[in-house]
Amino acid sequence: MSKDAKAQALTVAVIAAGLLTIAWFQGGFERFKPRVSYGGEFLGIGAPGKPAEPRDVIYDMLDAARIGSVGDYLDCYSGQLERTLRQSMEEMGTERFSDFLRERNRDIKGIAMNAPDESGSEARVRVEYVYADRNEVQHFYLQRQDKDWKISRVSEIQRVETPVPYGTPVY
Repeated sequence: MSKDAKAQALTVAVIAAGLLTIAWFQGGFERFKPRVSYGGEFLGIGAPGKPAEPRDVIYDMLDAARIGSVGDYLDCYSGQLERTLRQSMEEMGTERFSDFLRERNRDIKGIAMNAPDESGSEARVRVEYVYADRNEVQHFYLQRQDKDWKISRVSEIQRVETPVPYGTPVY
């Protein structure tokens, strides 16, 4: 390898390392962190050491429900809602509650979330569940506790009429 080729290779390596470092510090790799797209392979756990965003908590809750992980599911909640869910789990038993979570989320084909409306330590997120025969909307209200967001309450589910049902062939 000639002296010029070595110098070019070193220059390219230094420039590439610099660009990767800049991208890293600006969060350019966030899109590559494992995130389940409902029914996928990975659990959507946020980046270690980084405070979770409101939507991350909802994704984590949905992931935990999908696989029936009772502890992880309950850890997403706070306040009276968490106490109510824990009481239901104790009355049903862990195994039945796990089955209930999986069954309740089995028919979900996908979800869509709006960007959170944040106001200080509170946030509201609109979540739309997509089923084969319908869509449903629910609002999640979250509160920041230290560095983490927790679901503190949820609205009633509202059915949304869709002009074209999920799975309809498009020509």
